[in-house]
Amino acid sequence: MPRLSRTAVVDAALDVAYRHGLDSLTIRKIATELDVSPMAIYWHVKNKDELLDAMGDRVCQDLALTVDPAAPWWQQLRTVLEDFMRALRAHPGAADIVVPRMLFSPNSREAMELALKALGEAGFSLPDATQLARHGVRVAISLITEPLFTGPLSNAVEVEPERRAHVEQEVASTMESLDPEEFPNILASAEHLGDPTSRPAFEKLGLETYIAGVRALADDRDISS
Repeated sequence: MPRLSRTAVVDAALDVAYRHGLDSLTIRKIATELDVSPMAIYWHVKNKDELLDAMGDRVCQDLALTVDPAAPWWQQLRTVLEDFMRALRAHPGAADIVVPRMLFSPNSREAMELALKALGEAGFSLPDATQLARHGVRVAISLITEPLFTGPLSNAVEVEPERRAHVEQEVASTMESLDPEEFPNILASAEHLGDPTSRPAFEKLGLETYIAGVRALADDRDISS
């Protein structure tokens, strides 16, 4: 068996968080995944808090920025968030613990700097730019972690087959019980709720909505774009 490393521990923790959710993450479960004793894990992380920090740092480390400095400010902002979402998409189970670690990673610090710079160029005050950048980060995280089921509803995190079947049956039953005169629009959109491309479409629409909102705010301030 290869020698256990801190990297292997963090990778196993990210895998557990992806498959079972962050709330289920324990040192014992990671040890089971790696087929080692829990004490072996503690040689590499002192406690669960340190492990969570390491997981957040790992996601930030994987952030690769592709911003074109010559692009308009809103395109730069969109690209920062797209790059951020790509890193989160690789480790969706750990997305919620990334925010507290963003100042500690060179890549995520650069992303924050670029977002604030773009919003400053749009004419927002420093407090407003900061809040808009923070909101953009939260939007990106929510777009990645929003639990959408495949079938009638799609998912970034794996769903147990039994749970998926249960939800699909509930949705189908509910649709059959709806009065067409009272809920014509829900019934008309039923087939689209099961669109297998709904995850990419959901992310694209959510990001574009955020960018459009920020641009509208900038225009309301009589800022030249």
